[in-house]
Amino acid sequence: MKDVKQPRALATREKILQAAARLFALKGYHDAKLEEVLYAAQVTKGAFFHHFRDREDLGFAVLDWHMEQRRQLLDVIEQELPLAKQVDPLQQVFRRLDAVQEMVRRREGCKGGCIIGNMSTALSDCHDGFRKRLAECFDEMAQEFLPHLEAAARQGRVTRRTNTSELARYIVTVIEGAIMQARTLGDAKLLPRQLAYLKEHLKKCLEP
Repeated sequence: MKDVKQPRALATREKILQAAARLFALKGYHDAKLEEVLYAAQVTKGAFFHHFRDREDLGFAVLDWHMEQRRQLLDVIEQELPLAKQVDPLQQVFRRLDAVQEMVRRREGCKGGCIIGNMSTALSDCHDGFRKRLAECFDEMAQEFLPHLEAAARQGRVTRRTNTSELARYIVTVIEGAIMQARTLGDAKLLPRQLAYLKEHLKKCLEP
């Protein structure tokens, strides 16, 4: 990825990333053609190659962009949520889960699937570079929960079998699986139900 510093260049790069992210979500990485990205972003091929070496470079940049946008949105939503009566590590985990639920609710009208899910399905078994980066994306999601899980574990009745790293991965697995099923089944209430079950499970594992 080339270094970008000028405001106009940054704006052009942002338009390309936004257009590519929408098309990857709607059509998938393989079926979203570069010409479609350029048309949607209203940029020339020369402008594209000023910012990206090739389509693969664009794919990695979209993943980085998507994860940053996701983090920023979740942080904003989390700040908007009412504060819990009792502030403890487990409540911080629940607060992040509530932010995820609200983020998904706000995206209900958007067409297309999850970029991470789509690209994982399409690329993980045929492109080792993308597989590693996508694995890092899932790890980044789990890391959002891990510090609070570890703090809750230190306070709670924790058995030797409790592995907070795996528990963080389990949370991401529940979230991503529930989002996929909710869309497939057309059930907007599926994610809230699954997150409620998840919270009960976490309480049993970690609550003092």
